[in-house]
Amino acid sequence: MSLRPTVLPDAEAVAEVVAATVLERLASSGEGDFLLGCPGGRTAEPTYRALARKVAEGADVSRLVVVMMDEYVVPDADGVPRPVDPDLSYSCRGFAERQILGPLADAARAAGTVAPTRVWVPDPADPQAYDERIEAAGGIDLFLLASGASDGHIAFNQPGTDRGARSHVTELGEATRRDNMSTFPELTRLDLVPTHGVTVGVDTIAAQSREVVMIVCGDHKREAFERIVAAESYEPDWPATIAVECKNPVLVADRAAAG
Repeated sequence: MSLRPTVLPDAEAVAEVVAATVLERLASSGEGDFLLGCPGGRTAEPTYRALARKVAEGADVSRLVVVMMDEYVVPDADGVPRPVDPDLSYSCRGFAERQILGPLADAARAAGTVAPTRVWVPDPADPQAYDERIEAAGGIDLFLLASGASDGHIAFNQPGTDRGARSHVTELGEATRRDNMSTFPELTRLDLVPTHGVTVGVDTIAAQSREVVMIVCGDHKREAFERIVAAESYEPDWPATIAVECKNPVLVADRAAAG
């Protein structure tokens, strides 16, 4: 199945639509936790800001659970992979706390509502447990997705990732690492970028999400837009094409990405 994109004027317009979708799905989900799959980095930042603005206006996100896609890892003294320090700008847990939960907490405080506090991140010591935790919770209600600009990675799934991949630790290719240099100010040289990460697998996304929204913004994402729109099934050389095999997939792009 190929995706028919919704093209909006700019990244802020995309953010407003995606944030409204999150709140609509949350409001109609009944009681209990609402699991929102979240990428770190630049692509979804406008959406997180738009969501905070809507919370400041009174939207209730108290049941929200932020489920992060991945995390950088480094070996400890025994060579065992461990998550990077959350105080680092490129830590996905730190990003979730600073860029997602923090603004939502400020907005909820201003509106007199209850802020969400929970963030999940895969554990490199036991990646399989992440899939089990998500499954036990009933799956991810809505997963926000983003594509790597130069190699099509999704989360940290690298080109060549098997379609059946579940959460795992992976070596990061140079293209993925260079993409992230432009996102995080601390990563001024390639050798400063961690070489490994723990990530949800492409099958984790496809099998455990009720709905996905692929966000593609900026002229640097034009190739990503073209590849995803043209795909009819998963293409291992561009892992973000897994979106077309997900349940209830939506592609939202700005005019710069759509060309």
